Amino acid sequence: MKHSRLLSTLFSSLALGLLPAAPAAGATTADTLSYAIVTDSHRQLHEGWGVSLCWWAGQCGKWQEASIDKLVDWMVSPTGLNWNVFRYNIGGGDDPQWTNCTEHHMGKGKGLRAEMEGFQDERGGAFHWERDAAQRKIMLKIKEKRPDAVFEAFSNSAPWWMTVSGCCAGNAQGGKDNLRKDYYEDFADYLVEVCKHYKEEYGIEFRTLEPFNEAMTGYWSQSGGQEGCHFDVDSEIAFLKVLAPKLRASGLNTMISASDETSVMDALTSMRGMMKDGIADEVGQFNTHTYSASHTARSQYGSLARAAGKVVWMSETGSGGSGINGNLKMAQRLFDDIRYICPSAWVDWQYVEEGNDQWCLVKGNFGAGSYSKVKNFYVRQQVTRFIPVGYTFVTSLNEQSLAALNPTGDTLAVVLLNTGMEVFHHISLPMARVNGDITGYRTTEAESMRKYSAKTVGTFLKDLTDSTFTVRLPANSITTLQVPVRSWVKYSAEPVDGDKYLIIPQSNTLQAVATSDTELKLSDIDINDPAQQWQLLKQTDGTWKLRNGKGQYVKGSTSYALSTSTTGTASGLDFDIEKVDGIYSRILWHTDGRRAWDLEGKNLTKGTRLGLWDYGTSADADHRQFLLVRIASQQIDEATSIKPLPQEARSTRHASCDLLGRPVSSTAAAHGIYVVNDRKVVK
Repeated sequence: MKHSRLLSTLFSSLALGLLPAAPAAGATTADTLSYAIVTDSHRQLHEGWGVSLCWWAGQCGKWQEASIDKLVDWMVSPTGLNWNVFRYNIGGGDDPQWTNCTEHHMGKGKGLRAEMEGFQDERGGAFHWERDAAQRKIMLKIKEKRPDAVFEAFSNSAPWWMTVSGCCAGNAQGGKDNLRKDYYEDFADYLVEVCKHYKEEYGIEFRTLEPFNEAMTGYWSQSGGQEGCHFDVDSEIAFLKVLAPKLRASGLNTMISASDETSVMDALTSMRGMMKDGIADEVGQFNTHTYSASHTARSQYGSLARAAGKVVWMSETGSGGSGINGNLKMAQRLFDDIRYICPSAWVDWQYVEEGNDQWCLVKGNFGAGSYSKVKNFYVRQQVTRFIPVGYTFVTSLNEQSLAALNPTGDTLAVVLLNTGMEVFHHISLPMARVNGDITGYRTTEAESMRKYSAKTVGTFLKDLTDSTFTVRLPANSITTLQVPVRSWVKYSAEPVDGDKYLIIPQSNTLQAVATSDTELKLSDIDINDPAQQWQLLKQTDGTWKLRNGKGQYVKGSTSYALSTSTTGTASGLDFDIEKVDGIYSRILWHTDGRRAWDLEGKNLTKGTRLGLWDYGTSADADHRQFLLVRIASQQIDEATSIKPLPQEARSTRHASCDLLGRPVSSTAAAHGIYVVNDRKVVK
């Protein structure tokens, strides 16, 4: 990411009336972040946004019909939150006599709303389907209004009578298992029976069944504030071996999901254990929460699951804070989850709360049935409304941005976040061009999803060219752009011979591989730096040579460090590029076929040296996996490229420009960048 000042000499927008007047002497001008969004760099296919129904639905489902209708409309409407993923909580139910726990103990924690009703009161007993009517009413209303909704069933705890403590809030010792081993069969039967009932009685077939919730933590203890049940990893595995055959025999298409740990590192530990045991074959989807998460853990989790052919969800998260600043902090977590886990769905924890405006999107009074949207509703809507099911996330080289392309490839949704003072984002589209008017929506302390059209371009767009635009982001704001686009070239999931790429480490998208003297090191991304522009040259045997814009080839050797050669016929220049998980690739030295590009010491910071090391056997080797981002092509796809924007639609026009759309002299030929008939091509 590069920081620069936008100088009036670079843009003619002022003359067109698109820029504010020059600042007074001594005034401070906002910084500009210049980066690219690469529409050709596809990441995950998006299948939805959503929320858990626990516990708010158990309260709001008791409200008047008109209120329920409106509340659900806000969630599922394409012009509302546009949610289509919902997680139904199968309650365990506490001992009605409170024999082994404090009476109404959940009222001292999360409130009486956390007291869930269970469907079965004893071993072999009847199921009481009349219970949990309120949560069910919300779910059925969702199904009515959103027929394409995806439902997951999950459990926080087994019924009290199956537990060690006799309390569904946990064991007397929080870090100990609370499901009795002699009740594994009963609990599996209980979960499957609930799933069958909803399919047979209401036509809702849960796509997934999750038997655990933050199971590895030590939170869950007797007389605690909510239902919870600790499982060690070995216990999770043992229970899945009981559940899996019962679910298969049920006739349902429901598959198992696991294991919803509060920490992504815990989720990784659980997943690795399941894969080592082999029970992961019975798991169709891996879920994680992101209450605690690093970029490295996020990216390892996503890769490991995808490489095993599993669906990946971020299935629950939330955060406190204050006002819009807290809401924007949560939006940054969403950005980070999407960027590094690459989940196909992202799910909020609570929709309606009583006492705050952070953990919810609607603030209500459960007893009175009153409710209203809070600022967090609009912050989340800036993302979920404009990136619907079927969009594909694409690479944006800035962590305060998120971008996704619609199925036909002609609309780019761009969401921009600013948690500080006013800033400008100067965005280039190296593999596409702007193909019409850009529409914007913005939420600030004073605005809620305010729409900005082309007629009000001066208030949110600072300049517009065929493939660049600059956006003004007020302090503490979130902005969404709908950008009509057309591609320069045909999309390719595989490397293209002769085209130029950035090579970006999996767990830090702000760095790229560059040459430093004769070594390869990580460097801050600069899309115009010839040391970072890697041309991939395919050989007759299918291997690749990698040559940067300075004419340097990557060279492997039996020692650790990768080096460079200016001679394309030198030995050790051949590499194999292999996709690991559908998104990231490993680069193997062809000479031995075993050692891969490696970040020395697993470091991700600027200046980290690259060498060769045994790749290993696991796709969670994030320090040996890279994202190849095509930034320039040798050829223009005439079938998809279009004529330039009309002169009157553009704020500036340059005879030549760099890959970030900034004007340069004719010496740009040194970078291999040219403009021919207003189309950028690479020599």
